[in-house]
Order: sequence, then C-alpha cells, then structure tokens
Amino acid sequence: MWKAGDLVYVPAHITLMQFDESIKQIDPNETYVGPSPLRFHELEKPTNLLLLESHDEDASEWLPVLYQGERLYINKHDVLPYQEEKWLD
Repeated sequence: MWKAGDLVYVPAHITLMQFDESIKQIDPNETYVGPSPLRFHELEKPTNLLLLESHDEDASEWLPVLYQGERLYINKHDVLPYQEEKWLD
C-alpha cells in the first residue's frame, strides 16, 4: 500500500498523464479505454516523485503524483519504492 506523502521511484521513459480534473472519479477500469488524457509527458531520466494520495492494491490503476508543480497520474505498475539517487564521481 502506498501512502500520501511517500516518495516513489519512476524509471526513465515512463509516461505521466494529466486527466480532466472536472471528472470526479478517474477510473480507467470502468470502460475499455478509460478517460482521455489532456496531456502526456514522458520522463527522460529516472526520478523520485511525491505521491499525493494513499492507494490500496485493489484501487484504481492510476496514482496521482506531483511533477514540476502539477498533479499528474502514473500507472501503479510503473512505480517502485523510493531509491536514493546515486551520483557518479
């Protein structure tokens, strides 16, 4: 289970999506294709992101995260527990 405020590790080349926030419940499992995203953003480098809401294993496929000051969504299968960044000398 993920908790609001957790940092999650996201590998490179993962897509973040922004959905229409006026839709109260974002649940792509309800229909074949799910809600239409307003915007996509593919990460160029691995990063750690802040999880904005708690999430149970059997809940929606999408996790809300904070990315560059915006609320975006990522598929729960694309995140891993926080990893401290390792810098090369």
